[in-house]
Amino acid sequence: MKKISTDLWALFWTQFFGALNDNVFKNALVILITYQGITLMGINSSALVALSGGIFILPFFFLSATSGQIADRFEKTMLVKLIKKIEIFIAILAVWGLFQKNYPLLLFVLFLFGLHSTFFGPLKYSLIPHYCNGKTLVFSNALISSGTFIAILVGTILGGMAASNQNNLLGLKLLLVLFAVLGLYFANRLKPLSQTEGFGESGAEVDPINWNFSASTILILKLAFKNSLVGILILGLSWFWFLGAGLLSLLPLISKNIFYGNEHVATLMLFTFTAGMGCGPFILEKLTKGRVIRAFIPLSLIAMSFFIFDTALVIHQVSHQRSLFNIMNSLHGPLGIDEFLKINSSYRVIFDLYFLALFGGTFTVLQFAELQRITPRLELSRIIAANNIINAAAMVCVSLLLMVLHLLHFKIAIVMGILGFLNIIMSIHLFCYYRTEFNKYWRF
Repeated sequence: MKKISTDLWALFWTQFFGALNDNVFKNALVILITYQGITLMGINSSALVALSGGIFILPFFFLSATSGQIADRFEKTMLVKLIKKIEIFIAILAVWGLFQKNYPLLLFVLFLFGLHSTFFGPLKYSLIPHYCNGKTLVFSNALISSGTFIAILVGTILGGMAASNQNNLLGLKLLLVLFAVLGLYFANRLKPLSQTEGFGESGAEVDPINWNFSASTILILKLAFKNSLVGILILGLSWFWFLGAGLLSLLPLISKNIFYGNEHVATLMLFTFTAGMGCGPFILEKLTKGRVIRAFIPLSLIAMSFFIFDTALVIHQVSHQRSLFNIMNSLHGPLGIDEFLKINSSYRVIFDLYFLALFGGTFTVLQFAELQRITPRLELSRIIAANNIINAAAMVCVSLLLMVLHLLHFKIAIVMGILGFLNIIMSIHLFCYYRTEFNKYWRF
């Protein structure tokens, strides 16, 4: 077991409770809107659910550049503590909105949670190099990344459970405040960075903050892409979010429409995916002994393509058994986990999802570690902010793509196949870029 500094543990728990709070609130709000049939200004509940995703992502587009500039200019742990204090205010505002059943206010709170994540993200990833050494950089990123995905899973489940009793939301209100307070508690345990550890007061020349979001966004993207390696790393990370967001949105449909499973089957698939994301980086760290081996970046993506196509093949095969499933579904209703696991193809789907996510975890953590390693610390927060902007754009693009494919009535297996084909194209692009890296280990 690697020795982890107390500061890295404090950062782990700070980001864990922040991500947990985001996802508890997001999922609870989606369930409340869906099952109470909420409409606002003529917008129906289904459209409101889609709108809520956009509301959360909106700050990443417009304020990531500003957040990156602020994070590079001021002492980072001080900013983390300030953001966590603001999160308590957001949680209290959420409690008031739930008490009043004021859905416009709750959507505004969702925007504020997105704003919280926008400003915290660049700080989180730019603090990691300060709290570890070069030999543990991959492991430290694996730790933070796994914590984030665990928080997403637990937050999704807790949010659903807390919102299930729509007449008594006391548990949801308590969780929101509790997680915000715990986040601040661990943030206060972060050791402040010294004057020489890379922030605006260190004496190095730092440009003044540009408050014009459009101009600052252009400048921060230029900063990120002036180095081709940084640019390709950001492109790879954004592709991960494109692919990951698309696949995660398909899991409930695979569970419900292909296997006729209930919400517990969907949760099992989500848990499997999250477990793979959490385990992959640690397995990679053991294999590489903490080194960043760039050749593994395209190889991880190629492996992901294999499991995407195999999942599509299983879905296609199961779809031909639809008559059998229709009979089972009409007699017993949606299948539970026990009934799902009795289906021959169920274990294969679980296997595919686990290893798909496992290689996804190695793909993203490798690139984050390399991005932190090659980027000057005075620029790192801005580079992370630029990455967040491109990530947000990627998630919007995949949402639009899937929406079009669903409107055209493409089968889920075909949709998976399209994602796999696009992934192959990206794999080839990254393989060509990193080809020289392979010469260190293999001859091409």
